Amino acid sequence: MDELRYRTEDFKSSELEEYFVPSGGDEEIITKLSGRETVLLVGSRGVGKSFLLRLSEHRLEKDFASRHVVPVYVTFFRSTLLQAGNQIDFRAWMLARICSQVVRALANCGVSAPKSDLTTLTGGQGVSGQTTRLDEIVEALEGAWRHPTESVATASVPTVEAVRDAVADICEASSVERINLFIDEAAHVLVPEHQRQFFTLMRDLRSPYIAVKAAVYPGTTAYGDSFEPSHDATMLSVDRDPTKGEYLDQMREIVLKQDPALARMISENRSYFDALATAASGNPRTLLKTLARAKKLTARNVTEVVREFYREEIWSDHSNLGERYAGHRRLIDWGREFLEGVVVGQLSERNQGASEKSAFFWIHRDSPAAVKEALRLLSYSGLVHESGTSIKGTRSELGTRYMVNLGCLLAVENEPVPVSASLRGDLSIKRMMEFGKNHRAYEEIARLNVDASANPSADALRERLDASVGELDLSDFQKKSLRSVGLETIGGVLQATEDQLQEAHYVGPTRSRQMMNAAQAAVLEYLSG
Repeated sequence: MDELRYRTEDFKSSELEEYFVPSGGDEEIITKLSGRETVLLVGSRGVGKSFLLRLSEHRLEKDFASRHVVPVYVTFFRSTLLQAGNQIDFRAWMLARICSQVVRALANCGVSAPKSDLTTLTGGQGVSGQTTRLDEIVEALEGAWRHPTESVATASVPTVEAVRDAVADICEASSVERINLFIDEAAHVLVPEHQRQFFTLMRDLRSPYIAVKAAVYPGTTAYGDSFEPSHDATMLSVDRDPTKGEYLDQMREIVLKQDPALARMISENRSYFDALATAASGNPRTLLKTLARAKKLTARNVTEVVREFYREEIWSDHSNLGERYAGHRRLIDWGREFLEGVVVGQLSERNQGASEKSAFFWIHRDSPAAVKEALRLLSYSGLVHESGTSIKGTRSELGTRYMVNLGCLLAVENEPVPVSASLRGDLSIKRMMEFGKNHRAYEEIARLNVDASANPSADALRERLDASVGELDLSDFQKKSLRSVGLETIGGVLQATEDQLQEAHYVGPTRSRQMMNAAQAAVLEYLSG
C-alpha cells in the first residue's frame, strides 16, 4: 500500500493505459480532447484531469501515423516563480514554454519542418538535442526572483501571430492535420492576473492548425474580459458520481490496478472499503490517500481516518486558500462557516431515522453573487459538487443544486461505516435543503467591501470599478435603467443600494438584485489580483 501513486506525474506515459479506469464519460472526454475544438476540462483537485490530458496525449502520439495530429503537453506549475506584475515577461514566458514543447513534440513524432519555421519556434537557434534560446529565456524568467533588479531579454520570443504562422506552415509542409496543445495547471497555480493573461493567449492562439485544451478548476479561475468560457470553448466536467451503481467497482479497480495485493484485504472487508470510497465522493486521489492512511481496513481505523480527514484536513486545506487568494479570504471563511456550520449540521439532523437520505442543498439563482462565488470556491476544494442548474425549488423558483462531499456528512456520525451504506443506498435528490435569495445565512456576506485601496491588486480592480455599466451582463433595458438613476460605472452600482436601483422605472426587488449581482460578479475575480 505504501507504493500507491496519487498524482499523474508519478506515472510514465507508457503506464497510463494500464492504470486507466474509465468512468461513464471519460472516453467521450478523451475523444473531445483529441478533436479540433477548444476545450476547458473542469474539475476539483484530484479527480483525474491531468490523467485524461496525458492519456489523450499518449494516444495521439501512438496514433500519429494514422491521425496526423501532434500532441503537445505543457504544464504551467512553475508559473509561481514569476512575479505577477510584469505582463510582458509573463506572456513571453508562456509563449516560450509552449514553443519549446511544440518543437520537442514535432521531433518525437518525426515531423520534418521547414528550417525557417523551426528557427521562429526556437528563438533563432538549432534544434537537435540542444537547449534552445527560448529554453534559456524560460529558465532566466523563472529565476528572475533571485535578481529582482535585473531584466531578462525576451526579444527572441516570437509573437503569437508568428507562432500561429509558423505552426500553419509546418502543418502544410509536413501533412500534419493540427497541433493539439494540452495545458495543465492552467488556472491552479496561476494568480488571477496571470490567469486572465493566459485565457487571452488561449483565445489568440486558436487557429485551424492549433487546438487548445486546458485544465481548470471551479471557483478560482479568472477568465478576464476577452475570453467567454461558454462561447470560446467547450466545457467538460470531470467527476465520478458516487450514487451510480458502478461507482464502487470503479473505485476498487483504481486501487487494485495499482496494488493487486490489496484484493484479499478489500474483499474480506468490503464494507470498510466501501465506506472510504463513498466518503471520497468520486475523488480517486482522496480515496488512495485515506486508504493508505487507514493501513488496515478495520472499523476503528476507518472511523478515525474519516473523522480526521473530513473534519480537519479537508477543511484546513480550504481555509488555507485564503493565503493564496487574499482578496477571497472573506468568501472562503464564510463558505466554510456556511457549509460546515449550517448545511452539514442540518442535513445530518434531517437524515436521522429518515427512509430517504439527503446530501443536497439548493441555492436560489438570485442569491447574492458573493454567495455563489463562495460556493464555487467550495467546489474547487471538492467540498461541494454542482449537481444541476436551473433546478426548480419551492414555488417553482429556479436555482442551482449542490451535493455536499459525503465524507463531510459521514465525519459527524458516531459510526460512519454503517451510515455510509445507508447514505449511499437511500440518497435522494428530492429531499434537498433550500436556501432562498434572501436567506438569513447570507447577511454577513451579501455586501462585499470593494475598496480598491485595500486590495493587493488595486490597479486592476480600480480599472474594473471605473468600467462602464455597458460591460455588465445585463439586458439593454437594465443598463438603461442604471444610467437613468445616474449610475454610469460598475463601481457606482456597487456603492448604491438596491433601494436606489429601484428608483428607476419598472425596476423592483428582483431586477435590482439581478443588477447588483451582475456588478458584484464583474469584480469578484479581480479581488485577488
